[in-house]
Amino acid sequence: MKKKVLLIILTIIILCVLVLVIWTISRPKEYKPEMIEPEVFEAQVYDSDLIIGLWQTGSVHYRYNEDGSGWTWDTADDVMESEAGKFTWELNKNRFLHFHQMEIGGIVPKAYTITKLDLANMEYKDDFGVKWVFVKVE
Repeated sequence: MKKKVLLIILTIIILCVLVLVIWTISRPKEYKPEMIEPEVFEAQVYDSDLIIGLWQTGSVHYRYNEDGSGWTWDTADDVMESEAGKFTWELNKNRFLHFHQMEIGGIVPKAYTITKLDLANMEYKDDFGVKWVFVKVE
């Protein structure tokens, strides 16, 4: 009888160990993501002084003034600088905002993300992926 009880206890222990091994192998692994420093996600900061001046892409011209005002015209539409549309602009890190003033009243905001800005070139895109590439004229 002692052998029978000992055999039952040994069988129970073996079954418990087997269940523990199967549970350990089959449980989902814990995911530990890689830590990325917050500055990786910070936006590129551009100098607004580089924007000041006259920029051109094809027949479209934009003049940016120091006080945040500006003028835009398209010579393909036979519009010259004296007839240009007025707007104001702001730059926050890489976020470039234009506020176009309509002749009939009202303001139309346009938001862009600058992707390149140096002394001679400026590139930005809108939230729909349309890219603008400008060359500085003066």
